[in-house]
Amino acid sequence: MSGNVALRNKQLTDYGTIMTTAVLTIYSGTPPANADAALSGNTALAAHTLAGFGSPSSGSMTANAIANDTIDATGTATFARLVAGSYTEQLAVGTSGTPVIVTTTSYVSGGTSQITSVTLTRGA
Repeated sequence: MSGNVALRNKQLTDYGTIMTTAVLTIYSGTPPANADAALSGNTALAAHTLAGFGSPSSGSMTANAIANDTIDATGTATFARLVAGSYTEQLAVGTSGTPVIVTTTSYVSGGTSQITSVTLTRGA
């Protein structure tokens, strides 16, 4: 399936409406096969509530500034799940080159989880 930029931007606009106040939970461990698969041996490290998204451009959309959160458990951040009601998206986490950019993937309980950006892209 493919679509032009206008269609991809419209899809992201609709997605952003659904995910306006979604919760982004950062996890450690091997990511499940997809967002429908159950978590298995994964630890929730921190949870951030989103404050909406900016307008999409060229098939990409970035979340508005995200407040820091206190880290709940110690571990290495490997993936995140963005959840709003029955909608879930699973995203890779890293310090660069991933949809969810964090300042560090080494999470220590009681520290601060800081998300630099969350960028969603819909391919052509």
